[in-house]
Amino acid sequence: MLFREIVNMYEYNNHSTINNKKMKISWKLFVFCGVISTVISDYTFIPPFNISSGTSIHSIALSRECLKDFTLYLETLNDTKSDGDNWALQMFDATAKFPSGLLSYNFAELGNFQQCINIKFKNISGKYCLGNAVVNRSAIYETSNYSQRHVYLKNLMMKVAEGHIFAGNLKWGICLPDSCTENDALQLMRMTDTLNMSISSVICQTKYDPYVNFNVSEIYGTTIFSTILLIIIISTLLDTTKKSKEKGMVYKTIKAFSLLNNFKLLFTIPKRNSMLSCLDGIRVISMIWIVTLHVYLGYLGGPLVNSKDFVNFTDSWPSMFIYNGGLACDTFLLIGGILVTYVFFKKNQQHNMTFTKILKHYLHRYIRLTPSVVGVVLLHITVVKYLGSGPNWTLMVDLAGRCQKSWWSTILYIQNIVNVDKMCADQTWYLNVDMQLYLMSPLIFWSLKKSPRLGIAFLLLSAFLSMFLSFTRAYSYEMSAITNTHYLRGDLDVYMNQYYFKTETRATPWLLGAILGYVLSRTDKIIKLRKIHLICLWVLNLTIIVTCILSGHSTLRSSDYRRLENSLAIALVRPFFATSVGWIIWACATEHGGIINKFLSLSIFQFLNKFIFSVYLLHVTILKIIFLSVKTPMYFGIFNMVYDVCGILMIMFWVSILWILVFESPLIEIEKMIFSK
Repeated sequence: MLFREIVNMYEYNNHSTINNKKMKISWKLFVFCGVISTVISDYTFIPPFNISSGTSIHSIALSRECLKDFTLYLETLNDTKSDGDNWALQMFDATAKFPSGLLSYNFAELGNFQQCINIKFKNISGKYCLGNAVVNRSAIYETSNYSQRHVYLKNLMMKVAEGHIFAGNLKWGICLPDSCTENDALQLMRMTDTLNMSISSVICQTKYDPYVNFNVSEIYGTTIFSTILLIIIISTLLDTTKKSKEKGMVYKTIKAFSLLNNFKLLFTIPKRNSMLSCLDGIRVISMIWIVTLHVYLGYLGGPLVNSKDFVNFTDSWPSMFIYNGGLACDTFLLIGGILVTYVFFKKNQQHNMTFTKILKHYLHRYIRLTPSVVGVVLLHITVVKYLGSGPNWTLMVDLAGRCQKSWWSTILYIQNIVNVDKMCADQTWYLNVDMQLYLMSPLIFWSLKKSPRLGIAFLLLSAFLSMFLSFTRAYSYEMSAITNTHYLRGDLDVYMNQYYFKTETRATPWLLGAILGYVLSRTDKIIKLRKIHLICLWVLNLTIIVTCILSGHSTLRSSDYRRLENSLAIALVRPFFATSVGWIIWACATEHGGIINKFLSLSIFQFLNKFIFSVYLLHVTILKIIFLSVKTPMYFGIFNMVYDVCGILMIMFWVSILWILVFESPLIEIEKMIFSK
């Protein structure tokens, strides 16, 4: 029992002193608390563990090799003839100690991961094990482990139990010989159950565990990666020589893969006069919002030394401006729908839909998106798991494994249907939804050509059907409009897999965008609104946007689940938000935007818009590498988060340049060569 042994250790020291040779170690405290033996040599532990007898160790069901090495570990550490070999002290020192700041919800004592896995002594290496502990609050009242003198310990454990509800499980790191299995670690850590804490799971890893399996998928992925880079290097070299000045298809192909040529194109900002230039600013701002949300979610995953501050911030209304950053994805869906119909009806005055044109329509979209997606898949298959390490790094290794199995559904844009639980690169869900809606665009073109009223009615009916499906699914699965609730309830997968990733429940903004795109393509004469009407519409739509962001903070965060209100919020908030953003786009496109349109149409946004797609694809992976590599608990603060967001955006700018030059620009140029004929 962790707390009582510490108290008894202190109390006994005030009454008696014993000889160092008679020192006894409580291995239960040693395993879980890791108090250095040389510091506490004048204390005794209750109940004692006599190393020489080995009786208490044999009472645990340890594997044979683990029992042998663990006994050697303890005996070496407590050898009175020496101060213990360095490897044993390092293993002891790397084990997590009893934490301070429990009232601040400091629930992650990770120990020293790097020191543990670097231990090497003959045939014994260090193995780091991370355990998840759950506090049984109801059992604290019933237990007799706390005497009348130790009421404060009982109160402390009650506070820990309360924090566990809001801040997640307690995480404890221990260092063991590599012969010990996860089950051995689980048995050892469960000796603290007398504190009303139970170890629910343990994940162990050695220094080389994440890197031992270089399988066929990695070989193929590395080969493809290397081939692409080789083609680009050769093309760039040829482009700088006189031989590359030849004309023809070969020359154009070399130019398409040349870094020099693509770099010039990337940093060239052409002058344009488009009624939809405001989309550049909206995209950039939306992307910054999404990155901010994902940094925030990185802190949510922890570990934090001040989880209570994070919980308090999450309960405040300003946090809604960050937490509802997912609405930016609906903005992208809205813009996607706008561009599909706007571009088609602007460029195709005759609206003739032949099989060849439909096929070209699909191939154009697939070729534009897929090279970068393939690059992300290859990145996960080959490189990602070698880019970091840490107590939680096994999650990244598992992600790489998922990509090796479900890569095909990723590049076919159907993994939100067939591999929902095993997605490769979760952020690609948006591309799945967008591509699946894009497939129905010829039907939309035909209906709008046949009868604009019929086409718009069809799109509105589809949008309402999507909203209805969102409501019924949210109602039947008892979903919460406040996503954080699903983190606390432990059913986030249900929310994501049954609603968030699904095309049928996320289609409304795209369908509304398709209507707006058609209307804008038919707007030959600018409709001028009276100033008073314009001001009222701006105020109304900005109010709706703020309301959608803050909705549910005071009404849906209570402990009493409101099924109807949550279901209505899930069904209506995103469509209303998208409609208001759509009005802003319409106002800017029809010369009703004023200073807002001038700001959103700045040339800097036109330049940064080139990086949006690659930033979206890569930033989640980069954030996972950073947060899953954390080896000590972090400190949450608004300034810290702003600093992290700025840092990630800067990193993504430079990474995106390389990504665009390697995966986007070459295929865009090739696609122009193919479809320009």
